[in-house]
Amino acid sequence: MVTPFFRDHFARLDRQIVLIDALSAVNAGPGALADLQRSMEAILKCFRPGVNTWLSSVLPRRIDRLLFAATKADHLHHTSHDRLEAILRLVAEAAIARASFAGAEVKAMALAALRSTREAEAKSGRQRLPCIVGVPLPGERLGGKLYDGRTEAAVFPGDLPEDPTSLMTQGVPPFNTGVDASVHFLRFRPPRAMLETPSGEEPAMPHIRLDRAIEFLLGDRLA
Repeated sequence: MVTPFFRDHFARLDRQIVLIDALSAVNAGPGALADLQRSMEAILKCFRPGVNTWLSSVLPRRIDRLLFAATKADHLHHTSHDRLEAILRLVAEAAIARASFAGAEVKAMALAALRSTREAEAKSGRQRLPCIVGVPLPGERLGGKLYDGRTEAAVFPGDLPEDPTSLMTQGVPPFNTGVDASVHFLRFRPPRAMLETPSGEEPAMPHIRLDRAIEFLLGDRLA
């Protein structure tokens, strides 16, 4: 079953995006991050990164642009996105090096294809904390509160470490202070409705860097 799938589908690809749920691995601890790192290296060995030439019309094509994307960027404040990207580069380090050595263009990016939250600030004494605001899915818990899928919540998601290698040995505390250790961040409901644009057209779905991802993968083909 696997061989025909690779032969008939993946052999024809020349652009690829690899979606990685790095936040869930961070929350699960160093062991999960190490497993993810090994998995990424093994999976990318199945593909053929490199530069396509005129021979690519008769030989199997190579993947000449490869994007590693850390999903759920909307679960963090934008001030932590660069740290999420650093964790992504650490996890995919071997795969990135292999693809780059073969001649492929490689990029790492934190994104959210559909943004479920917005950003705000909360006061804690004299300190201002960067928060995310959204509607948690039914059944999500924060402290002793159980959400019904209709109530909006402001959450301080916490700070990822500046040095991503520290996560491989010690992990990080739960994102939501006061939450049971098994719950690290809330899952949020997608936005229900959006205002129409002044021209009456349907608005674009809110996202984080999805346009940059498309530009990197397809920009040269659309120019």
